[in-house]
Amino acid sequence: MPRIKDEALHQTRQQQILGAAKSCFVRHGFHATSMRQILEAAGISSGGAYNYFASKDDIVLGLVAQERINIDYLVDRLQKEESPTAAVAQLVHDAIAFTDADEASIAAEIYAESLKNSAVQVVARANSNHLIDALYATVSKGIKNGTISKRYSPADLAEWLLALIEGYIGRVATNPKLKHKHAALMAKKTVLQLLGDK
Repeated sequence: MPRIKDEALHQTRQQQILGAAKSCFVRHGFHATSMRQILEAAGISSGGAYNYFASKDDIVLGLVAQERINIDYLVDRLQKEESPTAAVAQLVHDAIAFTDADEASIAAEIYAESLKNSAVQVVARANSNHLIDALYATVSKGIKNGTISKRYSPADLAEWLLALIEGYIGRVATNPKLKHKHAALMAKKTVLQLLGDK
């Protein structure tokens, strides 16, 4: 009789491996980390590992999928806020404030890998596009109702906002001593001023 997969256990093991991979990637970088190191850190035997991820590339794709969950959370909050200006400024704040040095390091590793690995690039780009589309829609709504300045186009603003988020996260990755929560407040104030700039 075939063995029935325990879905809850399967997801728990996947999360174990992803958590271990994050720790290893932060310490050693993506390319210097082996599958054996990840599995040892996760406490999972090499024999059973491939039931969860077929390769290290699949683990990276798993981390990118986790990033989408965070983006979906931010987008959901963005769409529920009545004020487009407040919604956009809060999203920028939260995206920076919630990204600590380890998360920033992982984001940098994923970005670097996406430049070489087309599978990672497709999923990472889909994440970015999802966020840009949500920002574009919210900014457009604000311009239409007169709460956001018409000085800049929605497309330009959406790209600039994403660049602000990703740029600062990149800075945190290269300098973990930066106070990202303080920077998040600065970014929020900057965005509020920019969107209201007549």
